[in-house]
Amino acid sequence: MKQHPLTWQQGLIGAKLLALGLLVGSCLPEPLPVDGIPVLKPQIVVSTQIVPDQLPNESFVVLLTKSFGALDASDDSDPYELIQQIAVDDAVVSIMGPDSAYNLFNIGSGLYGGVAIPFVPHASYRLEITSESLGSVTATTTVQPPITFDELIAELYFNGFDDTLLQVTQQFTDPVGKDYYMVNVQDIRRQDVFENLLNPRGFTRLIEDVNFDGEKHRESFRVVYRDYYAGDTTAIYLARISEEYYNFMKLRLDNRYSFVEYLSEPVNYPTNVVGGKGFFNLYVPDVRIKHVGVD
Repeated sequence: MKQHPLTWQQGLIGAKLLALGLLVGSCLPEPLPVDGIPVLKPQIVVSTQIVPDQLPNESFVVLLTKSFGALDASDDSDPYELIQQIAVDDAVVSIMGPDSAYNLFNIGSGLYGGVAIPFVPHASYRLEITSESLGSVTATTTVQPPITFDELIAELYFNGFDDTLLQVTQQFTDPVGKDYYMVNVQDIRRQDVFENLLNPRGFTRLIEDVNFDGEKHRESFRVVYRDYYAGDTTAIYLARISEEYYNFMKLRLDNRYSFVEYLSEPVNYPTNVVGGKGFFNLYVPDVRIKHVGVD
């Protein structure tokens, strides 16, 4: 198997990472705190995301953090300072596909990335991580075939109680066979990539094709818990995900909005990371940017 060390400039990966943080931060599993006495040894927590480029070559970002005590963060915690405390920056990270292996570039702050990696739908890929301080973890997953919106409408909705919500109408074509989907609506007015990654004010909707296998699926839903205004910029994306990741997200999806609550995850969530926590997933989201009340 050929080795392909990625020597692209940090600026290219960094720019893609910034876009990732602003667009799809809500899908990344958060760092997991560890509660209990005695204090458990920290474990590596894995979060991954393919950055939409142009198939078959995509960019790929891994966020590595370590589990931490539940009392180590509060509502006043600064996202940038927290990521510096829990980031795993001493790791060697590589991803292996059917024909080649790629060494990811250490961007800093626990982030590792690579560009021009060919991710083949239905193919299996293995993630290998070795940290001098925390040891080694591995994970294997399959690339999910992409899905795209057939139609997407985002409009303001007044609920009669002094709240203006976002109403999203979407349609996509479901292929024959069991499939799982995730829709994220992410406010991208904020410019802090770390806060977007750690504490996203996103809305996530999980969909299972129980009642529309092999058919067109059209639905409308409202994004709650915040007011929207004409001119707000919002990213909406649709992704086809694995059943395992669907179950992972279903357990942690409780629409948290407190910073402490967001970080207060139990450690017994399902994981496909051997020796660590979090989730290694490979899916290509269809991202659409909407200017609410304008488009």
